Amino acid sequence: MSFSRHIFFLLLLCSSSSALASSPVKALPDNEIICMKALEKLIVTKQMVFSNSSAEPDARRDAERVIDAAREVFNNNQSYCEAESAMHQYQADKDAGFRSRQGEINFFGRGVS
Repeated sequence: MSFSRHIFFLLLLCSSSSALASSPVKALPDNEIICMKALEKLIVTKQMVFSNSSAEPDARRDAERVIDAAREVFNNNQSYCEAESAMHQYQADKDAGFRSRQGEINFFGRGVS
């Protein structure tokens, strides 16, 4: 992976550089590197689902939400391992139905020819 991709990935997940300085380290650096690579693959896979205009709206919404869940965990803990774990543990709220939350895409091109 190129250096610029690492930087892009870090910028994507980090909301502020001050959070990095104040967060405690929770995993060994080698583990964080392994988790970062695994998280990148998971995010890319989910981003492909979200970006696929022929995918079902529910699948696209779930992909968006699982990425958001990982991003939130990373922003709070600055740990790739915890963010990866959040993606694996994410469970869609089946009772909530197909309702968008604030900041989410709410139109997936339904009914457009």
